[in-house]
Amino acid sequence: MVSASSASIETLKPLTSLRFFAAFMIVVLHSLMFWSWFSGAPQTLTHGVSFFFVLSGFILTHVYTSKQITSYFGFIRDRLSRLWPVHLFALCFLVLFVRYDYVTFNGEGFFDRSVQLALNLTLMQSIFPFEKILFSWNSVSWSISTELFFYLAFPFLVIGIKKNWSVKLLVSAMASVFYVFVMMKFAETSMGKDAGVVITYAAYANPIFRGFEFCLGMSLWVVWDKYIRHYNASFAFWSLVESAALIFTVWWIFYGAQLLIGSTSSFVLVNVITNNMGSCWVFAILIAVVASGRGVVGLILSNRVLVYLGEISFSIYMLHLVLMKIFAFSFVPELPVTPLMYFSALLFLASCSYFMIEKPAQRLLKSRSKSRSEGKTSTEAQLVG
Repeated sequence: MVSASSASIETLKPLTSLRFFAAFMIVVLHSLMFWSWFSGAPQTLTHGVSFFFVLSGFILTHVYTSKQITSYFGFIRDRLSRLWPVHLFALCFLVLFVRYDYVTFNGEGFFDRSVQLALNLTLMQSIFPFEKILFSWNSVSWSISTELFFYLAFPFLVIGIKKNWSVKLLVSAMASVFYVFVMMKFAETSMGKDAGVVITYAAYANPIFRGFEFCLGMSLWVVWDKYIRHYNASFAFWSLVESAALIFTVWWIFYGAQLLIGSTSSFVLVNVITNNMGSCWVFAILIAVVASGRGVVGLILSNRVLVYLGEISFSIYMLHLVLMKIFAFSFVPELPVTPLMYFSALLFLASCSYFMIEKPAQRLLKSRSKSRSEGKTSTEAQLVG
């Protein structure tokens, strides 16, 4: 389906580690709902999901421009083998250990718990513009629902990506803007108001809106491969560039993004875009600079401990909010939960999930096509769940 060589795939260890930091951004943000450990942390930490989506587009393109997708359904099966088992485990963990009245929203008709559960199990919730659907049950699973739609489109998007990346990036940007515009108008109609459509939630998780971030990651890989990947420079040069990119990213998340969002508050359409995707270009710069790990930042990110945290980051992400609810609602309310207590439990649980659920399920469920067994590298373990 996709013409590609069978060349070996370069393992990009720094990007594995970056997955952990993207997940940690979301963990910190959600902890503010329960504890004051990170009081003062900016709401722009929610842009960690943008980090995931850009990384996902980059790494998938990195892998599948080097080998063939011989079967569309085999590709989708392989991607689902990464997402669904841990998703199911997190749901079961939620039901078993979180107090029933804190498990999920409850409503009537379309918002009934059973309907919410069906949409969650099939990872279809991200296409519905309702808060009580998007954030039902294990609420963070909206992002893997969105990711699933990216997977469905990827085998077609990657065709000719080295030649037509700019067209696909432009079309995805236009689609994002058009989607927000249409939903803004629909939310103002009587039908939209009766349905309870709110533009914030209508755009936040929708794959059409978020597709720009994924296409940005794909396009970024093309630019990186052509201009950055083989650029010869000293360790000192790359250390300087990587450090500058990292410092700018941190500054942007804590200050720059908030300034951008505030400056667009009078323009609803633009504000919706900047509020949700305003940091994706900054993450793209960081990814492109540190991907090959040729400077001090890349060297640190290639550390075995950070790489391991990156490998278990999907389980960290999927389980962190469930564990927060367990500590906050299912234990003795007076129990003083400390950061050491929570993060130790989270790392232990995520490690168990990685070794006992995630990896065995991938081996069991992955397709058996010849191309999937040939040229397999640890790079594929970096794919964003």
